[in-house]
Amino acid sequence: MFGRRARSPRPDDAGADAGGLGIGALVQVVDTDRGGEQWDGAPIGVIVAPGGVQLGGMQRTWTVAFDEPAYTNDGRGPFERATVLGRQLVPVGPAASDEV
Repeated sequence: MFGRRARSPRPDDAGADAGGLGIGALVQVVDTDRGGEQWDGAPIGVIVAPGGVQLGGMQRTWTVAFDEPAYTNDGRGPFERATVLGRQLVPVGPAASDEV
């Protein structure tokens, strides 16, 4: 009667598990037209921690440790790690990090 309600899925959750996002995942940061920081050169890194949920619980974030220092398009940096929106992270295989 007074139990917790089941958590309704958030828009950013729609594929987070299927997409392979989680601690230890190798990811590439990509620009989107739906907000988020704009990164120079689509940096690659490893998810090292959950970044939390922002903007009223609608945007899940992850903390990414970059393979090489990363810069934003507006010249800020270098960053060794950053909190990035989940929708900006694309899982990559180990071969992709060797190509960049």
